[in-house]
Order: sequence, then C-alpha cells, then structure tokens
Amino acid sequence: MYRILAVFLFIIAFLPLSGQNLLDVPFTSNPPEIDGAIIKGEWDNAYWHHQFYQTSPGDNSKPSEKTEIGMMHDDENLYLMAKFFFKDLNRFRDNHCSRDAIFTTDRCYFYFDTFHSNERAYYLGCNANGEQADGIVLEEIDTTIDIYFISKAQKTDYGFSIEILLPLKSIKYKSGKNVEWGFFFKRLIPAGSEEISSHKVQRGGGNFYDNYATIRFTELPSNRNLKLIPAIVADYDTFEDNVADVEKTETNLEPELNIFYEPNSSLMTRFTFNPDFNIIEADGLEIDVNDRYPRYYQEKRPFFIEQTNPFQTDVNIFYTRQIVNPIAGAKLSGSFGRTSVLALAAVDEDVPGDRFFAMGEPAFKTENAIFGFASVSRKYGGNGFLRSAAALRRFDDLNNIVLSFDASKRFSEVINADFQLAGSINELNYSTGKLKRKRGIAAAFDADFYNGKWFINNQVKAVSKEFQADLGFLEDVDLVLYKNQLEYQIHADTDDDLIRYMEFASSQNIKSTFDLQNVKSHYWEVKTGAILMNSFEYWTGIEMIMDNFCGKDYYTHYPWLFLKCELSKHIKLETLFVDGINVYYNFDSLKGEYGDFYKYETTLQLRPNNLLDIEFKHKYHETERKYIARSYEVKAKFQFHKNFWVRLIAQAINHDLIRMGVNPKRISVYPLFTYNPSSQTAIYLGATGRQEQISPLKNRDYLEDYQDLTYFLKISYTFDIL
Repeated sequence: MYRILAVFLFIIAFLPLSGQNLLDVPFTSNPPEIDGAIIKGEWDNAYWHHQFYQTSPGDNSKPSEKTEIGMMHDDENLYLMAKFFFKDLNRFRDNHCSRDAIFTTDRCYFYFDTFHSNERAYYLGCNANGEQADGIVLEEIDTTIDIYFISKAQKTDYGFSIEILLPLKSIKYKSGKNVEWGFFFKRLIPAGSEEISSHKVQRGGGNFYDNYATIRFTELPSNRNLKLIPAIVADYDTFEDNVADVEKTETNLEPELNIFYEPNSSLMTRFTFNPDFNIIEADGLEIDVNDRYPRYYQEKRPFFIEQTNPFQTDVNIFYTRQIVNPIAGAKLSGSFGRTSVLALAAVDEDVPGDRFFAMGEPAFKTENAIFGFASVSRKYGGNGFLRSAAALRRFDDLNNIVLSFDASKRFSEVINADFQLAGSINELNYSTGKLKRKRGIAAAFDADFYNGKWFINNQVKAVSKEFQADLGFLEDVDLVLYKNQLEYQIHADTDDDLIRYMEFASSQNIKSTFDLQNVKSHYWEVKTGAILMNSFEYWTGIEMIMDNFCGKDYYTHYPWLFLKCELSKHIKLETLFVDGINVYYNFDSLKGEYGDFYKYETTLQLRPNNLLDIEFKHKYHETERKYIARSYEVKAKFQFHKNFWVRLIAQAINHDLIRMGVNPKRISVYPLFTYNPSSQTAIYLGATGRQEQISPLKNRDYLEDYQDLTYFLKISYTFDIL
C-alpha cells in the first residue's frame, strides 16, 4: 500500500504544456449557401488558412498538393469550407461511401476540442461526394456516434471543394465570451498515402492535442435542447426446431421513446424507455473455439456511447455490454469548468442469475437487474486529471459494488503515466440464508515514453481473487500482470522514400497469482514490418507462450506473417498466416493436448464502382487432430443515395470439433434497408435470420437443427421541442 501511495504522489506532480497559435473565428451575419460551390464573396469574412504541412510520410514537410480552408460562425451554426487542388487529377478518388466509411476516398477531417480539454475532440469528415464521417477522438477513434451536420461538395477543374454547416446544438461545447476551442485539420490523399495537416505535428509528442491550434470565438450562446424521439418497432418472428418438431410464430408491435435534454451547453441528460438496440447492429464474426477467456466486444448502441466524459481504465469496471436487454435507462453527462461528471442507470430485463453467482439460490433465478454507474473527474494542469467512480449491480436484493480512483499525468512531452486503485464488495446469499460479503482489490499502473523513434510502455495490473466487477469486463482474476513493450520506429521524410514506416518491436508479459507464489503464464513476441510507398505492408514475427492449465505448464509458439496490399483503387487484400504448436484445452480431462497449429485469415475488399462496397472475410484455424474451425463473412453495401442504402451481412461457421466428436454449423443473415429522408426521420426495414445445426462427425443425425427468422420495421421521428 505504501508503494501505491508513493506512486500516486509522484503522479500528482505537474509540468504545464502549451498548445499552438491562437486563431480568431469571425462572426457572420450573412451565412453562405451550403451547396459545395465556393462562390466569390460568400467567404470573404471567414478566417482563411493557407499554410499546411505534410505530416505523413513527410515530417512537417511541404505538401504535394495545395489546400485552403475557411471558418466562420453565427449564433446557431459553425460554417466550414475547404478547397482541394490536384496537379494530376488522376490521383483523385471519389468513390461513393456510406457514413463513417469514406476512408478509401480523398477526404478531410475537421477536429474540434470544444472544451479545450486536451483529451477529447469531435471530428467531422467529408469527401468529394459530400458523404460524411464523424465521431469522437479519445485514446482511439470512436465512430459510433452520429453528429447531425450538413455537407455538400462540388467537383471542379482543380479538384473539389466542400462546404459544411454544423449546428451548434449538435455538439456539446464551452459557451460564453472569448471562448477558446482546440482545432486541427487533416486532408488525406489515398494515392500515395499522404496526410496533410493544418499545423505541425511533433512525432513522439505524448499528447497529440498539443499539436492543436487554439481558435477563439468572441461569443458563443449557451445551448438548450429538448428532443423527443419516439419510435415504433414491428417484428414478425418464426422459429422451427426440426429435431423437436416444434414450430412457433410471434408478432410484436412495441413503442420506444428516447428523450434528450440539454439545459445548457455544459450538461446533457438522456432517457430511454423500451429500447430495441439489437435489430440494427451485428457483431463481427469471430472464431471462439478453444478459448479460455471471454471475448471483448465493442459497444455499438448509441445510448451507451458516451461523447463528453468517456470512462476507460486498465481495470475495466464500466463495460455497458453487460447491460444486455434494458427496458429503461437514464444518463447524465456534463462538464463544469475543470470538473466533469458522468452517471448512468439502467434496468436489465430477465437476467439469469448464473451471470453473477456460481452457486446458491440466486444462480437459478431469472429476474430484472439494476445497473448504476457514476464518476467525477477533476482536471489539473493542462493534461492531468483525478477521477473517482462507483459501479453497482443489484440482483435479488444482493449488491455488487465497485469503487475506483484513478489519475493521469503527463510529466513531459514524451512521458505520461496512469494510475488506478479499485475495490469491490460482492454480496452472496447461500442456501443457509446468511448474507456474506466478499471484498476484493485491484490496482494498475501504466507509463509510456515516446520520442518519435523509441516507444516504451510498462504496465502493472494486480487483481485479487475476490475482486468482482459485474458492470465491468475482467478476463481473469487472482493475478499480477506485468507488461512491457519496446518499439523502434523509422518514419519517411519525403514522398519519394520507398519505406513510409518501419518498426522493430518486442512485447513481453508475465502473469502470476495475486500472492506472487505461482506463474500463470508468460508471453514474448518479437516482430518487424513496414509500410511501403506502393500501398504494400508486411509484418512478421513470432509469439512464444507459456500457459499454466490445471497445474501444468504448456509451451507454445506461433510464427506469423501478415501482408496487406492495394492491388488497385478498387481492390484491397489482407492475409494472415500463422504456424506453430498449439495446446488444446480439454476441460473434461482437465489436461492440455499439443497439436500442430495452422491459421489462415483473409480479407478482400472490392469497390467495383463508386456505389458498391463489398468485403469478404475467411478464417481457418486448425489444431491437428483436435479441431478445424472455419468461418466466412460477406458484407455488402449499396449506397445509391446519401439518404438511403441497402446493407447485407452474411455469416457462416463450419467447425469439425474432433475431440468432441461433433460438427456445429451456423448461417446468419442480416439484410437491412435504411432511409433517412431528413434529419428527423429514420426508417429501418430488415431481417435477422439464423440456422444452426449440430451433428456427430460420424453421421448426419442432427443433435440440434433449428431456424429462427425475424422480419422487422422500425420508424423513428425526432421532435425538436427546444
């Protein structure tokens, strides 16, 4: 404990860091017409930016192409424009794309850190067809939110131009007089993999937001919004079990209501009642044969995706996909000066008790569960914060409570660190009726060094056996895990360099029990790879692993090779090859079994024209004489207008589980038609279908054979009350 406190006191120290230059965004009383055409006189009063830098592959060098951008605002909207010039129009790529998938085209992104937080920013993207991308930049890019804005584009004799209107009520921002935001702009040219930026980028900077400029508004009004978004969901479900000779049909018509209220630009509340989140999205297909630990899946449901105060920690106590089927939820999020708050509550319907309890009467119950979460964060200096959080799960009058405290600190432009300390109380009620409370603790420390060439990361995480976070995601408990990553990076300096990026890296970790008495596993990977000028990538390495299973150490190794190439602007190909020795976890005999291992994964992306996008994925995993796992996935999207499109996802698995003697097969399809005639109206028409069969390997007498097909229609409308 004294060591933890010493580390924490070390983190509290602060060295202030400053951003780039100050830019004034002028007010306009004569807003432009948003049509993509830059008409003379429309943008005369805007702030114009002409100085740009090539930040990839070059290191703040002169760009190969000319770019101009402009900005201005009024009391309701922010107006943005950009002009993109080409010396050779053959470099210009203008495929039609769906939202958030414009990455194969010439495009640009505007980034706004609307609270000047140096830790998060909105981004708005647009391509030559006016098609959009948006999201939030955190530690990673989160594309799952949709920001309402208008974008138009025009193709010209010099390239193309765009105009964007962003309603201020579409985002959360700092309001008042002499308001300052962080700002950054990127232009990306796929032909040559070139990145052009509005400001210089320091390679190796510990916080990318330090590269942002500061834009200033003379005055921005406070936001006040009230939106009611009712929806109706109709579905028709058919179920057929061929083994049990059972057929069922069911028709449902369910209302849904979402309420969005912002009393001001600093606070947001949202309520949802009877939501149906599951019919629109589909998770990617993964092979889960021979897994020892649970898989992490990204949150896709808009209600649970936090825009303003996202919560991420090394010991994960807040994983909203634990809320599977909510019947009601409420969320509050806001920032007040240097203080930020986040709170969420939800009622999850018909939860099986064995999700939380391994034994006792609650494990056999099914009832509603209550989940709650709250956090308060306080910024200090320019890039540090202190934060406390609490999570709750209540089921059958029994609680799981987790308290967490974490901090982040940048010591210089190249060194930053994070710290977390958490504790849990888990209530149990066995058949005796006597209430028991199990208490657990967890802690984590993470430090990075990056100077543009060398990257060094060290992580330590400790989780006691009794620690339980039912609203979080824990792969394992009873552990002390130490990780180290070392990278040496080589960056190109000009467009003419054959090697755009090269890396030599080593990653290693060791995991022991919480009392440090036994080693549970250790891992070492060495790898190297490069991104070349001609849109070709290669990466290769070897993984060496020791894993303790049921008291015995098993040693495996996996040499691998990854290739990625762009054969043309219409075709991209990725391939992964893995060989080696694997261990099969036999949970019946509680022993591991060795076998030669082969793994092939391929992704093929096709864009035959600027309207159609097709992706094929194939995976093949084999541990010799133990199992063969195969999966196939096709995603196709036809975007015949920016307001409506058709999507089809088809997935299939076909496994030979040799040691278990069975052959499971599954086919799933997810067709979807989406129509958004306006910002208020959304119509979804689609289906989810699934056929699953399990048969013995020696014959085809099915042990399971059923089909489940659901057709659905969802219509929603947004009422802007305030």
